[in-house]
Formats: sequence, structure tokens, C-alpha cells
Amino acid sequence: MTYGTARQAKRAAKASAVILTAVSCSVYDASLLDSGPADGGNGGTNPAAGHSGSAGDSNAGRSGSAGSPANGGSSASSGDAGMMDMAGAMEAGGDSSEGGTAGSAAGAGTAGSVAGSAGSAGTAGHGGSSGSGGSSGNGGSTGSAGTAGSAGSAGSAGAGVIPASGCAKLTVPLDDAGDRAHFVISLASAIDLSSATTGIVSMRVYVQAGAAGTIFNYVQDSQYHFFGMPTAMRPPLKNQSGWVTLTFPVGQSPATGSIVKSDIRRIGIEINAGPDTAGWSNPTVVYIDSISVMTPALSYTFDASTSVIVPPTGTDPSNSALWQHNGSTDTTATGVILGWQGTCP
Repeated sequence: MTYGTARQAKRAAKASAVILTAVSCSVYDASLLDSGPADGGNGGTNPAAGHSGSAGDSNAGRSGSAGSPANGGSSASSGDAGMMDMAGAMEAGGDSSEGGTAGSAAGAGTAGSVAGSAGSAGTAGHGGSSGSGGSSGNGGSTGSAGTAGSAGSAGSAGAGVIPASGCAKLTVPLDDAGDRAHFVISLASAIDLSSATTGIVSMRVYVQAGAAGTIFNYVQDSQYHFFGMPTAMRPPLKNQSGWVTLTFPVGQSPATGSIVKSDIRRIGIEINAGPDTAGWSNPTVVYIDSISVMTPALSYTFDASTSVIVPPTGTDPSNSALWQHNGSTDTTATGVILGWQGTCP
């Protein structure tokens, strides 16, 4: 080796020593270990792990110091990293509901590892209801909350018989073949029931006790001529089960006596012991829910107590309430009672 060569080798060794000394000083310089914010982006807040250190300067490549060791953070000495060779800028960590993780270095090259983890990473937002958990720093967003199952639709109501909300109660003691009772609705003005297709009277009834006898509608004109359902067509009490609708086709029924079908002023209900000669229910009990006419369209319901006149009378009332006719040829049974009930069978 020549003198010039030896001298060059000594200079190279001295330069290397200077570089190593400079590197050593940059690692242990107290200003680089300061826990205050550096020029890089701030790390996400982590309540459970303490504040993470600020990210290092992206151009200088310095990593921020680790978070303080309070509540589980790594110690400062374990978080120190070597110089980064042109490390990329640190992204700010996003907050999570439990504390986000510190931002990761974007585009860090093959430089030494970044500062030690700043305490335990914050847990991502709870599942809970949708939207309550924020997405963590660089972690995946929290899963959507499961949707609640749809409530089953209510089952359809069964098609049963519609009950009455109020009704007239007819109590008729039958113990003789000649017993009968009349219950009447007086019309405000005369109606025409002469049509064979629409001149129809109906009543909705419930026979609670009726082992024998019949029940049927009748009508009277302005001169009180009586016209009842023909004897052969009168429904037997014992054949009625539950709520039923009984009809009287006034218009198409053969006229008897002097009745004028185009001048009807009363619609009545007759309970008659005939044609049976024994076996009656004593008393016979019948509930009436409504009486109606097809044309003209009329309906008389018994939803209120005022729809019934309790004391028997022989005179038409001024309203269209149901009343018991106590004329000697109208009611022959003894102890007949007309009443009203809000609760019906």
C-alpha cells in the first residue's frame, strides 16, 4: 500500500465514524422524543389506550413517539424507531366509538419499522343498532346491525255469525192453541209493498225458547186491514237455530181480505201457538235484532232502549219504536212482556 492509499483509507474510516455518530445523536436527541405534536397528521384518539403520539414528519422520515403508557400504552423506549428513509406522510387515524388506532404510514419504504404501537388498539364501534359504531382508523367499517324480523300479519278473523249489539226481547207465555201476541212498528207515512220483486219485509231473530208455535211478519194498511204470511209458509219456532233472517214477500203473496198493499202503515210480528196443540215453551222467548223493508229501503234496529216502548198500548206512537198491541183481538196470551237488552245472544 502506498502512502497515498493509506491516507485515503484513514479518511474513509474517519468519515464513517462521523456518520455513525450523527445517526446515534439523531436517535437519542431529546427533542425527537418529545411527546408533543410533530409536523405529521395526528393519530386517532384511543380512550382505552392513551393518546397516540403524533406522526413524524413525512419529509424528514421521523416517526412520532409512542403514546404514553397510561392505561396500557407502550413505553416511550419501546416505541422509538430508527430513521425512516423518506417515509410517506402519516394518515390521521379515524375516531371509533371506543377509540381509533393510530394512523399508519402511507407509502413507507424499506426503512426501519415505525414507532411501536401506541397502546392497545381501540375496539371498533359496537354492533348494536345500525349506525352507532363509527369505522376505526384503518380497520374495516363495523358490520351493519341485523334487521329485525318482520312481524307476522294478524290472522284473518273467522267468519262467524255477527252478534246483535242491542235487541228487543219478546216474552210470550204460550199454553193454549188460541194464544198469540202482536208487536208493531208504526210507519211515519204509507209505503207501497205491492211490487212482486221488491215488496219484501225481513226480520232478524234469535229464538231462545220455542218448542212449538210459529213466528211471522204481517202488515196493515191505513184502514188497519190485516195481512199476514200465509199459514203454510209460517216458520215454526222450533226450526230456528241461532240468528236467522225470516222474510215475508208481501208483494208476491196472494192478497187476502181487503188489504191495500200500496198503502201499508204498520209492520208487525206475530208469535202464535198454532198450528201446534201442545208442547209449547212457557214462556216462549224471542230476540229481535232488526226489521227491514227492501223497497223503499227501511231499517229499524234496536241498538238503544228508546227503540222499544215497554208498556202495552192500543194506540200508534208518534215514533217508529216497537210496541206491544194489547187490543183484544191482537194479543190473547196472558203475561206478555216486551223488553230491551243491550247484550244479546
